[in-house]
Amino acid sequence: MMNYQDKVVCFLDILGFKKHVNDTIVRGGEEDLERTDHLIKVFNLIREILDIDQSEERFGTEVTQFSDCVVISFNITEESGVFYALLDIMWVQVNLALNGILCRGGVAQGKLVHTPKVLFGPGMVNAYELESKAAVYPRVIFGESIIQLGIQAHGAQNRPDQEANSIMNLLKKDFDGMYYVDYITGAQQELDAPEFDYPEYLSKLQKIVAEGLTLKDPSIRIKYQWLKEKLQPHINGIKSYVALELPEGSDLREAYESIPDL
Repeated sequence: MMNYQDKVVCFLDILGFKKHVNDTIVRGGEEDLERTDHLIKVFNLIREILDIDQSEERFGTEVTQFSDCVVISFNITEESGVFYALLDIMWVQVNLALNGILCRGGVAQGKLVHTPKVLFGPGMVNAYELESKAAVYPRVIFGESIIQLGIQAHGAQNRPDQEANSIMNLLKKDFDGMYYVDYITGAQQELDAPEFDYPEYLSKLQKIVAEGLTLKDPSIRIKYQWLKEKLQPHINGIKSYVALELPEGSDLREAYESIPDL
């Protein structure tokens, strides 16, 4: 018999998935094999990052992927569960961005049944409504209560204040009071070669934004405008710093200076 458990639930959704799918079919109804392969690569990447295909639960966490959505859940008492879930979300967002794709989502608390075959409950509804009604922009959002849950269920090796610092290092607080996973500035420390991979990552984000701002639908453009307003000042600050601190002609300075402005 399965019963509800009190869980933290993360609901992620790929932005613009309909367009990504439509782009796999070109005029005349022919399949664009390169674009199809790209989407398959992206889904396999998500499964790899989140260990979806593992036969055993990972750190007490359940993960389900269906269509363009991913649900991650774990018991509210799971040690460092919030920290590891937010880190996984950042990894998903960073790797999606490197492949030209953005996502948004919501993280909530609630009762849930989540097994490899069954997924339902108020917690799922809470996370879905947060994603669909409040996230709006390419961000994964949650309130202060999720942070507090993470601190209460701190890792055995951490004091509560240390757990809080670890969690907050992954986050930013937005204009509406919601917290979001900072995949823009926080991504640098997660890249394989942070110093030299980061300019390429920022360039990828700029390209996504530039393309998004050309779309006609204003309800879609505002999503990319949000990202531009987070991204461009950050890039401007880095460019100012490298102009002062790095010699002309250095590879790193040129890499940052080559990032186009929006």
